[in-house]
Amino acid sequence: MSGLGAIVIGAGQAGLAASYHLSCAGIEHVVLERGRIGETWRSQRWETFVLNTPGWLSHVLTADRGAEGQDDGFPSAAAFVARLESFATRHAVPIRAGVTVTRVDALGAQGGGFRVATQSADGPDEFTCRAVVVAAGIQNVPRMPAVAASFPPWVPQLTTADYRGPSDLPAGAVLVVGGAQSGVQIAEDLLAADRRVYLCTSRVGRLRRRYRGRDMIARLFDTGFYDVTPGQLPDPAMRTWPVPQTSGVGPLGHTVSLQGLASQGVTLLGRPIAVDGDRVELDDTVGTNVAFGDLVSHDLKARVDDDLRRAGSSLPPVEPDPADEPHPDPAGIRAPARLALERSGIGSVVWACGFGGAFGYLPSEALDASGVPLHVDGVGSLPGLSYVGFPWLSKRKSGIIPGVDEDAAWVVDHLAGP
Repeated sequence: MSGLGAIVIGAGQAGLAASYHLSCAGIEHVVLERGRIGETWRSQRWETFVLNTPGWLSHVLTADRGAEGQDDGFPSAAAFVARLESFATRHAVPIRAGVTVTRVDALGAQGGGFRVATQSADGPDEFTCRAVVVAAGIQNVPRMPAVAASFPPWVPQLTTADYRGPSDLPAGAVLVVGGAQSGVQIAEDLLAADRRVYLCTSRVGRLRRRYRGRDMIARLFDTGFYDVTPGQLPDPAMRTWPVPQTSGVGPLGHTVSLQGLASQGVTLLGRPIAVDGDRVELDDTVGTNVAFGDLVSHDLKARVDDDLRRAGSSLPPVEPDPADEPHPDPAGIRAPARLALERSGIGSVVWACGFGGAFGYLPSEALDASGVPLHVDGVGSLPGLSYVGFPWLSKRKSGIIPGVDEDAAWVVDHLAGP
């Protein structure tokens, strides 16, 4: 197909938002999706997974928030996929499913458009277009640290993309590596099935689930927390911090903390740094990781309180939340320095270390030395190349569902401009 105004790569929430704004701008386009609508929500989530943003915030378009009332519950992955499918139908999104983009080449030096090579069940194909919007690829490659290769071969190793539930794992205890949202949520999923859990923690903040009678994410949206730009951060390294620990499981979700998991029987460990036979050497960071979670929770609550005071509002009472109680002596925590896998009854390892991008199909001049796309607020380094749905694209909210609409509108406005 030739002469398209744009091609959107990916039919998740970011790709659908981009398509909507392209249609509003009168730009002919097609959305290419390697699998199905919302593929990562279908194939890289476990059975009990639910979103961490409340239902009323989890819409492709900002205008749709509250359309179904103030829903403080948390959709499952399947329910969110159904929401995406409904959106695509209502707005007649031109999706071609089962089409993998294998190569994007720039035509000419300055704004000459692009040639997009694809592969599907029908064989290879080729498109030309004036612009490309990349709305996929950021969660295609599960991260596994180098030390994973040193684990003994008799221990099955999975990533969060592979994990579906406790019943699919071999008998025995489970070592979960990673203390961000996926790691702590999988630890809870295993606990609910009466599995023994060892959790290798990491330096991750904590987000109390509800605060002063309202969901904490909603309160933080009110304060402008999610509108912070990269340039407003006190330390640029904060852009790489994992999303804080929390959970949407339960009618109104709940708080997850490392000390709360320990009180339920989880053995907290440091980061694995080496393996000798079946003995895993661990660093001594559990105490500092617990303290960091407490600090972030304190700071976020203080931000909400300050915002309420500035608005002249009285402070509603704080509900009891044992999981959010700070640890009385994190410096006194003494975690094991090593873990003998066989003696501890470890039957499997789940690596919850996040995901990386896969952008090798893009022109090399569009990427930095580490293969990450070059852009400013979503506008790429090559004329006509843009991005939506990436973490910290323009603001803190860029990488979560409520942030895609604003970024998509911005990049499409740029593409449609003179």
